[in-house]
Amino acid sequence: MRAGKLDKKVVIKQKQVVRDSFGQESITWAVFATVWGDVKDLSGKEYVAAAAVKNPVTTEIRIRYTAGVLPAMRAEIGAVVYNIKAVLGQDRVSQQLMCERQD
Repeated sequence: MRAGKLDKKVVIKQKQVVRDSFGQESITWAVFATVWGDVKDLSGKEYVAAAAVKNPVTTEIRIRYTAGVLPAMRAEIGAVVYNIKAVLGQDRVSQQLMCERQD
């Protein structure tokens, strides 16, 4: 894997449930890892759902192998949030995070 292509700072976060003093649960996202990656939009579909236009974009984020990355996590690049749908390439060299951009 060429390091020159890994030019975007990717913050991988995992969901945490926190209880307040009243016992109410709230969901927060804690940093799991900060890595460098290559981001590539693969496809985009436009459809009408509930009278609103939705534009889901499938994105591949390629990173160096990081143990413990799961589809329940999300990746953030700047202010853009990507929901990780699949983690591919468990060759312990690189990984492809197949994501959907969150609007």
